[in-house]
Amino acid sequence: TGYDRGHLAPAGDMAFSTEAMSESFYMSNISPQIKNFNGGIWRELEENVRDWAMKFENIYIVTGPVLTRGVREKIGSNEVSVPDEFYKVILDYSEPEIKGIAFIIPNEISNSKIEDFAISISKVEQITGINFFHEFYDEQTEAVIENSFDLSLWSFDDKRHELRVNNWNKRK
Repeated sequence: TGYDRGHLAPAGDMAFSTEAMSESFYMSNISPQIKNFNGGIWRELEENVRDWAMKFENIYIVTGPVLTRGVREKIGSNEVSVPDEFYKVILDYSEPEIKGIAFIIPNEISNSKIEDFAISISKVEQITGINFFHEFYDEQTEAVIENSFDLSLWSFDDKRHELRVNNWNKRK
């Protein structure tokens, strides 16, 4: 099809178990992605999220295709939708600083910084129609967490960005 089989839950996050690693390749965890998106900005975001998981210890991550704004095309005999965009929503639920951040990234090669795609969780909820953390907190606390984000609370790796732009994006 010309597309990579992009993981929603990264295979690299499943190294703790042979079974989990194997199951990460089920089609229920795969979505068609442009090669240099999957191996480029999406990979960089996954690696940053992995760093945050180690730093903050307790995070929830929700990932998926954005299908509410149309699709790029449908492929194969089963007419699998190729998303134009993907989202990743991250909630750090560790005290003392509970915080959230989200991203919607176009399914295409990009030299932009990941931070350029950062948005509030509530914006992703508006676009996708999904209410991510409604069972976690009371409405007031949920609104505070989901309606804002502070980039200074999330570290981004400039060297990894340079590696993506200069190497990963140029792979054939």
